Amino acid sequence: MNQDIIAEYKDVLSRKKFSFSQYDVENVLNLVKLGKELDPTISHEVFPDPDDAVFYEVALSKDGAYVVTGNMKHFPKNHIVVSPAEMIEIITNNR
Repeated sequence: MNQDIIAEYKDVLSRKKFSFSQYDVENVLNLVKLGKELDPTISHEVFPDPDDAVFYEVALSKDGAYVVTGNMKHFPKNHIVVSPAEMIEIITNNR
């Protein structure tokens, strides 16, 4: 959990294209806020969308963390950046 991540989730989940109610957005954010507060590890990577940097940098700060994204091209090539399908495979193989 990181305040920049909370702000980005709120911005994205509140977009009209998703049609989520404000109630649902707040419930999701409250669940995310239950996570452990982590400070990002500065990576000095260049991101097409600078708002994505915090997700990568927070994942770098915690062993065993991943960035799960459908936009692989927005992140550096790194074993911690995985697609949703790859994350399911990782979880399944670690049972």
